[in-house]
This record gives sequence, C-alpha cells and structure tokens, in this order.
Amino acid sequence: MKLKEFSRQNRYTVMLLALMALVLLFFTVTKGSMLWQASVWKGMAVQFPEYGVITLGVMFCFISGHIDMSFVALGDFATILAANYMIAHVTENMSNASVGGVLVAGILIALAVGAVGGVINGLLVSLLRIPPVMATIAMQLVWQGVSTALTKGYAVTGIPSLYMEIGHKNLFGFLPVPLLIFLVVFLVSAFVLKYTAFGEKLYMIGTNLKAARFSAINTTGMLVATYVICGVLSCLGCLLMVSTMGSAKADYGSSYLMRCILILVLAGVLPDGGMGKILDVLLSIITIQIIASGVNMFPQLNTYYASLIWGGLLLIVLIASTRMSGGARRPKKQKQSGAAKPAS
Repeated sequence: MKLKEFSRQNRYTVMLLALMALVLLFFTVTKGSMLWQASVWKGMAVQFPEYGVITLGVMFCFISGHIDMSFVALGDFATILAANYMIAHVTENMSNASVGGVLVAGILIALAVGAVGGVINGLLVSLLRIPPVMATIAMQLVWQGVSTALTKGYAVTGIPSLYMEIGHKNLFGFLPVPLLIFLVVFLVSAFVLKYTAFGEKLYMIGTNLKAARFSAINTTGMLVATYVICGVLSCLGCLLMVSTMGSAKADYGSSYLMRCILILVLAGVLPDGGMGKILDVLLSIITIQIIASGVNMFPQLNTYYASLIWGGLLLIVLIASTRMSGGARRPKKQKQSGAAKPAS
C-alpha cells in the first residue's frame, strides 16, 4: 500500500527511474562493452553540466508558468562578449594571477549580460503583457542577429588556455570542474525552491497568477527575478561550453534549446506552471545524457538523427503527461466566485 501511495504521489519519479532502467538495459545489451567503460561515464560527467546548468535556469521560468526561448542565443551573445574581452586583455607576458583577474572580469561581464537579458524578458512579459513565447522568440532573434553581426558568423578563437582548463581539469584527480559547478548550482537551486519564500511564491504564481496577486505578491518583481535567474544560469552554462570547446560562436548550443525543454517536460516541470521537482529534473538530465552518449556509440547513425529522437521522445512524454494529468490541462485563469477585490 505504501509503495502504491509513493507511486501515486511521485509519478514522474517512477516514470523516470523506469525509463532510465530501460535505457541502460537497451544500451547494455547492444553496446555493453562500450557503455560501461569508465571513460564513457567520465565524458558524460563533463558533457551534461553545460546544458544541465542551463536547464536549471529554464526550470525557474517553467515553474512560474512562463517559458523562455531566448536563453541559448543570450548565452552565445554573452560569451562572445566575454571571449573578446579575454582575448583583448590577455598578453603573453602576463602572470597567471593577472590572467585570472581578466578571466574573472570576462565571466562577470557574461553573467551581467545574462541578467540584463533576463530583465528585458521579464519586463516584456510582466509589464507589456506580451505572451512569453512571442517575447522571448523576438529576443532570440535579436541576440542571434547581434552575435552574428559581431562575429560575421565566424567562431571567436584564441581563448586563453587558463580559461579552457575549466572545462578539462579534474579536482582531486577525479572530479571534473564542470560537474562541481553543476552540483553547486543544483544544491543552491534546490534550497531556493524548497526552503525560501521565493520558491514558495514561485510555485504559487505558477499555480494561479491571479490568486498570487490577491495575496499581495509582487508578481512583476518575481517574474523579472525569475527571468534574471534564467538568463544568468544560461550564460553560466554557455561559459562552461566555451571553456570546453575553446571558442565562442553565434550558434553554439543551438541543439540545447530542444534538449532543455525535453528534460523539463520529461521531469514533469511543465510550462503550465506550479509543478515539478528538482530531483526529477536531475534524473531527467542523467537519462537524456545516457541516451545522447548511447546514440553516439552507433557510428552508422547520422548525428542529425538526434533531432528525430528528441522530437519523438518529447511527443511521447507530452502524451504520457497529459494522460497522467487526467486528460486535460489545468486552466491558467480560474474564475474567482465571491472573491474580494484588492483594495484600491
């Protein structure tokens, strides 16, 4: 009975564990000799923190009942600025301490750009009442256009080697730096959502925006803060990507847009808002990375098949989540019969 109750209250957790088990079983049977090599899992630990950090940022938007389609383009723009700053201010004769100062300044520039982009998205959605999808798609085109204009479509190369060590260095000989950064972001995000008033208000806004306004919650400020978190974490994830690839480009990480949305939907963090657990997001990230690494073990498959896999899996998950929610989505606006009007 207790197991049945747990399954009912944690449907997405159970679904994710079952999916992970099936994925591991499939690749163990087909590519077991490759899957269980230590180098493969070490590679996964370096790869998923890039889009994992970005996914955690987008998660905040989804919980609030909103969506952001510009996060990858914003991250690319921010990292292009940061990369150009680093290249322009690092010289051959500089000490590691001086180079480190330049790198920190470049990172702060990228994170500041992410915060500004988040403020713009938040104001477009909360003050101007532009639908989130339309507002953020417009900003996606803006960031892509500016990035392409700055680089003329070419990659920004010549990143300082000290910065590239972030994406390739292991602490204590076994802990990749990108994984450590992801774990820190994950733990902070989990604490904010579970133990702070901000997290409680965020779920309330996602559940019923109108009721949140009647509860004296500053919904405009909350939504702007949510988009700022998304923008900053997206830029942080793109900074990790640049450190791994050794260059910045206007279209890097374009596949992460679909992947991050798939991860969140798979974890039950739906754009309807007010739902989802961060532990399920972690399980979803790991499952998606196993699938991505497993597909790469089949050299006969073209890399473009990944889009087909992500799209098909997203469709299946959406159908499953619709059935689990009773076949209908919860309406975003509910009529408040007899509700008191806010004081003027």
